[in-house]
Amino acid sequence: MLEMNEQQTKQTDTERLYNDLADGQKDKTEEVEQTEQETAEEEIYSEEELEVEREIAHYQTKIEALDDKLAQYRADSIADKKRQEMRAVNYTDAQIERYLSHVEGETDAEIKASILELTTEIPPRDNYGDPSAMNGAKQKPTHADPGEIGRKAFERIKGKLRWGW
Repeated sequence: MLEMNEQQTKQTDTERLYNDLADGQKDKTEEVEQTEQETAEEEIYSEEELEVEREIAHYQTKIEALDDKLAQYRADSIADKKRQEMRAVNYTDAQIERYLSHVEGETDAEIKASILELTTEIPPRDNYGDPSAMNGAKQKPTHADPGEIGRKAFERIKGKLRWGW
């Protein structure tokens, strides 16, 4: 330490100023180099972050696409359940496509209840014909007089009887 003090006392004022300026510039250049290194590290870090963000965005779009597919599969599955239930109560394919939007619900019980309500408003096709659709009720014959029935029976068999009296 004594040696430094002696050197400083031997230096002139201008030399000290010059040395101070040189030391200041060295400090500034060191600071600039450090900041450049830090910014380079930040840029590398920023590039890594950007790459991670790009991957995250890519995966988010994949997730959204899969969610859309899942929603479509779910909707198709529900529509298929509705079609099966409508076929079970004898609706035709044309009726099914026409009235499918009137059937509500997502679970089997809700779909069945909705179709039951629909059958009261719009009857399904019958698989059988009504035999009395154009015919009225069958007329019942009039009752015959029992005395008349007896006389006709006697007339038929009277020639076959042997009269033994």
